[in-house]
Amino acid sequence: LFCAIKQQMEKGPIDSITGEARYSLSEDKLIRQQIDYKTLVLSCVNPDNVNSPEIPVKILNCDTITQVKEKILDAIFKNVPCSHRPKAADMDLEWRQASGARMILQDEDITTKIENDWKRLNTLAHYQVPDGSVVALVSKQVTAYNAVNNSTVSRTSASKYENMIRYTGSPDSLRSRTPMITPDLESGVKMWHLVKNHEHG
Repeated sequence: LFCAIKQQMEKGPIDSITGEARYSLSEDKLIRQQIDYKTLVLSCVNPDNVNSPEIPVKILNCDTITQVKEKILDAIFKNVPCSHRPKAADMDLEWRQASGARMILQDEDITTKIENDWKRLNTLAHYQVPDGSVVALVSKQVTAYNAVNNSTVSRTSASKYENMIRYTGSPDSLRSRTPMITPDLESGVKMWHLVKNHEHG
C-alpha cells in the first residue's frame, strides 16, 4: 500500500520543502498552483554491471536532484529492502552528456538561482537535462556540501559501484525521504522548490 501511494504521488510534482504534492491524499498538502512540468525518461547506468543495458527511469523535469536520485534508487533496487539500499544522500547524480563530458548535478551549487532572499533548489529543468539523457549514481566524493568546491565537478575516470549492493543503512520512510528544509535564518535566505512558503518569511 505504501509503495502504491508513493508511486501515485510521484506521478505529479512534489515540493521537496513543503511536502505539498499535485496528487496528495491530504487536502492540506495539495499543490493548488499551476506547475508546468514534463515527464522524462532517463537512462541510468546499471550499477551491477556497467556493460549491461541501461535502466530506464521515469522522472519529472521539475524534480530536485535528490528526488531524481531517490527515484533512480527505487528503480534499480526495487527488489532490495530499504535497509540494504544505498541512500540518496551518499550518492552523487552524474549526467553523462553526448559530448563525453560528465557533470555532477546537485540541489545547490554556484548556479543556484537567488531572487529577493529566495533561493530555489536546482531541478533537472534548471540544468536543462533533456529526455533520454544518460545518468549514473556515483559515490559522493565530498563529505560536506561546499558551494564553491562542489560545483559542476567533471570526471574522466570510470565510476566504481562495488560497494553499492553491500551498503547497509536504516530503512527510509516517505517522510524522511522528503526532508522539510528550514530557512537559513542567519543569512535571511529562504529555500523554495515549487511553492514559496511565506509562513517562514
